[in-house]
Amino acid sequence: MGRRALVLLVALVLAGVAAFAVFQFLNGIQNEVEADRQKVTIFRAGIFIAEGSQGAQVLQAGTIVEGQENVEDLPEGAITNREQLNAVMSGRLAVGPINKNEIITDTQWALLTVDLKPMSELIPSGKQAMTISTDAVRGVNGFIRPGDLINLIVTLDIEFNQIPVDSPIFGIPSETTTAEGAAAEEASETVTYTRFVLQGLPVLAVASDVRQEEGEPAPVVTPQVDAEGNPVTAETAEEQVPQTIFTLEVTPEQAERIAYSFENGSIWLTLVPADFVEIETDGVTIETLFAGDIVEDIFGN
Repeated sequence: MGRRALVLLVALVLAGVAAFAVFQFLNGIQNEVEADRQKVTIFRAGIFIAEGSQGAQVLQAGTIVEGQENVEDLPEGAITNREQLNAVMSGRLAVGPINKNEIITDTQWALLTVDLKPMSELIPSGKQAMTISTDAVRGVNGFIRPGDLINLIVTLDIEFNQIPVDSPIFGIPSETTTAEGAAAEEASETVTYTRFVLQGLPVLAVASDVRQEEGEPAPVVTPQVDAEGNPVTAETAEEQVPQTIFTLEVTPEQAERIAYSFENGSIWLTLVPADFVEIETDGVTIETLFAGDIVEDIFGN
């Protein structure tokens, strides 16, 4: 074999070795890529989950959605089977807000270290919890917080029978009717009357935010969410209606008076300081609204 032929043979052998090495290298990369693209089971938040949410309640609500994801795209601590999901979330709280469609991980949940008291244990002996609701204006624009004291004002249309027409409080122009054949002294007179009906009522809770007891650790602040379960951002916060659902701590007699007031009148709330002292008032009618004799002012000479 000539020298030239020998050189050509060696070159062919080296080219073959190089080609095989390149093939092996590319095949290895392909295997790695295919391995990374392997699909595994994952779980996503079906809705926004607020900070402090109880994992057991989230599971029971069925808002965790099962899905598939590439191995290479999994976040650290991703939960990949139902047994692990139940073990991680049961008895734990969300340590931070979890956005809708976010993959559930074990680092998003912390052990529940504080016993949650039922509302009934927060009510003093002899008292009851009663929930009322107003609009934003009548409810002090959402500035009432758990632990505050409020007063309740009611405006009622009161119908009186057999009242003196010259009564110093109710002797005013009003709708007066007399039944056919009835005596004049049996006239029915309707008066619109506004007065504080209850004062210094303790607020036990506002919406789901419950009053904190002395010595208890600071409560977890739960972000507001809209009707679709999405977090309320700074841009949308102005569009949210202030929280005006109040749970009050009342006696049975106070509960009856509140129920009657809401069923039969118009209610306004006032917010008072912690050192508030109840004040007795006479209430207001059209006769006393302007602090004078309205009949004389209008019709007098």
